[in-house]
Parts: sequence; C-alpha cells; structure tokens
Amino acid sequence: MEIYLFICALLYSIFGMLLFVGWQKIKKYPKDSIKELTTEVAIIIPIRNEEKSIGLLLQDLCAQTYPRARMRIYLADDGSTDTTPAILADWTARYPTLFKQVTLNPAYADWRGKKRWIASAIAAGSESFILTTDADCRIGPDWVKTMMHTWLESGAGFVSGPVRMQGEPSFWNRIQALEFSSLVGSGASAIGLQYPLMCNGANVGYSREVYLAVKGFEGNSAIASGDDEFLMHKISAEISPKAVVFCKEFAAIVTTAPAPDWVTFYQQRKRWAGKWGKYKLRYVQWIAVWIFIFHLTLIIVLFLAMFLIMSWKWLAFLWGTKAVSDYFYLKSVARFLSIDFKNSTFINAVVLYPFYAVGFGIASRLGSYTWKERIEKLS
Repeated sequence: MEIYLFICALLYSIFGMLLFVGWQKIKKYPKDSIKELTTEVAIIIPIRNEEKSIGLLLQDLCAQTYPRARMRIYLADDGSTDTTPAILADWTARYPTLFKQVTLNPAYADWRGKKRWIASAIAAGSESFILTTDADCRIGPDWVKTMMHTWLESGAGFVSGPVRMQGEPSFWNRIQALEFSSLVGSGASAIGLQYPLMCNGANVGYSREVYLAVKGFEGNSAIASGDDEFLMHKISAEISPKAVVFCKEFAAIVTTAPAPDWVTFYQQRKRWAGKWGKYKLRYVQWIAVWIFIFHLTLIIVLFLAMFLIMSWKWLAFLWGTKAVSDYFYLKSVARFLSIDFKNSTFINAVVLYPFYAVGFGIASRLGSYTWKERIEKLS
C-alpha cells in the first residue's frame, strides 16, 4: 500500500511539472509581425434564451478593431422562448451586412446540441476563418484580431483561446473561477506539449479548410456537447498535434459569468464531464482515469486516517504533494487570466477538489443532465 501511495505522489508531481512546462512552452507571436487584416472571418454564436446577455456581446462585436467589412456574424437561435428572437431581429435590421440569422440546414436536422447550428452557419458562408463564442460571454475589442493573428502566424488549423470566469467577489464565485482556470490552463498546457486535451467552445477558431478536411462534426453528431473538443481531437489525430495551438494573449481572453447556484453548476459540470467517456484519443481517456484514481485515493486515505487504519503522515504527504504541484502552476495561469488568486481560496479548493473530481466522475456516467431547459441523456 505504501509503495502504491508513493507512486501516486510521484506520478502527480510529474503531471504537475508537465503542466507547468507545457504552459511555458506555448508560443507567442510578436505583434510587429501582424499581417494585413484582409482575411474574412465568420463569427458563430449559438443562442438559446439569452435575453439578458446577448445584447452586450453584440455590442462587443460591433466594437471590434478588426475591419467590419471582413467580418460576418452568424446568429444561431436554437428555439429561444424569451425575447431573444426579437433582440436578434433588431440587431440584424440595424446592421444587415454584419449580422446574419442562421437557418437550420436540413442535412443537420437530426444532430444534437450546438453542432447542428454551427455546421449550418459554416455551410451558409464561405469565410476562411471561423470563430465561435457563447451568447453569455463578453469579449475585448481586439479579440477577433488577436485570434486571427495567432491563426495566421502559427499556420495552425485550430486555435484554442483563453476563457476566464468573473463575477461578484464571493467565496462561491472565487472557487468557481479558480477551478475553471485550472481547466483552461490544463487544456492550454496540454496543447503546449502537443497532446491536445481540453478547450472551451466559448473561444475557439479554426480554418474552413481544416474543418472540411476532417469532415467537421461527423462521427460525434449524436452527442449534445463537445462541439469544441471533439473537433480539436479530430484535427490533432487526422492532421497533426502541431495543427492545434493555444492563443496565449491577454487581448484574446473571453469572459464568462460563474454559475449562479449549485443546481446550475452541477448540471453544467455534469455536462462537461459526460464527454470524457466518448473521447476517441486513448491518452485523453487515460488522463481522465488517472485523475479520477488519484483523487479517489486521496479520499480513501482520508477515511483510513480518520479511523486510525493508516498514518496521518501519508495523508499529509499525498495532499501536500497535490498542493505543491498545483500551486505554482495555477498561480501562473491565474496571473495571466487576471484572476484574483487568494491563498485561502486555493487551500479550500485543494481540500474540496478530490470530492468534486470523484463526484462528477461518477455522476457523469449516470442518467442525464438539464441544460437550457432541455434534458439530454449521457449515454
């Protein structure tokens, strides 16, 4: 047992070091090499019941420094039942050359989730570069230009962009922001190591040529979520891991709000975790299994120590290994995302995360989840 625990600690330390190395290896492209901004870009926004936030995002898009004549913004309303359709109609009428409402393409009518709307928007246009974001997000004025710059200078087929979570400075929101930054940072680091793992559909870009070359979302169209990661994995597997890059630029950060309550948080994380069993890249599945096993081991050792079956020294050793391995890496990611990194929040996150990882690892294999007033099965 002690040998097993020592191996767990050693492997987690190596995992933490690899994440830190991957984060440092992400290439940044000098601003003085920005090419002429002549490439046409499609910005696709899947929308459902976002009357409180969609107007703000559309304002942000109108304020972009990228030439408006080179942008086409596709508004894909997925059956909203609030005032969202009226808001979209108003913006489209005011800016008819900039905004275009998407009609569902019959070829994708049987697909699930956002994929059918993104595929319909892509089929309706001809732009070389495609960006997607979520309707409840905010973006800075240089978002399009910065993501475009990384795509052009890297020569990549897929660009994963940074996303941060910001809200009122409460304990609940700070914990969410730190946990979310760990997901964003882990995905970025894995890309830096050329083993693409995770990304966030609130900020991704890819070339039309590469999208068509891998046949888009075919092969996972029956899965409601994963319009971002499944495509990234396909590009990595069928073209090259080098075809996937991360845009490590502050100007490219997309901001989203934390879940307002536990129920929303639970359904969101269950939806995210439910994708892991459907990934086709073996290393992605093995990493998910390893993370689950390590944190399950932490919980088991905690209970064994509580009942005096095992020494508290092993508990301190394992949890200490996790804390040290996570601290410097997460702090560097939080600094980049401009997130308030408090040691007290980090300590609480270290204590809570094993229960979170194991709990959602189990929940993601059971039943269904509710998202945007719709119930989706996990199997």
